[in-house]
Amino acid sequence: MTREISSDDKRFSSNVEACEFPVNDFDHRAHWRLAYVYLVERGSTDAITAMRDTLTSLLLHAGIEPPAKYHETLTKAC
Repeated sequence: MTREISSDDKRFSSNVEACEFPVNDFDHRAHWRLAYVYLVERGSTDAITAMRDTLTSLLLHAGIEPPAKYHETLTKAC
């Protein structure tokens, strides 16, 4: 089965990567959406790295220390 992402999904991931997505709106659904985009585009190993890097950057941009919100184990489990 071929997996595809929409232009909206690409725009969403670009906005998150550029820290243009409000961290307060980055809920569980947004986390899953970003993970799906990364899995389709990059594969599982690179998706985990991309999630870590993107979420850490987003949190730091919002003035939040990553350990307060980001959990590597939970991200890998999702």
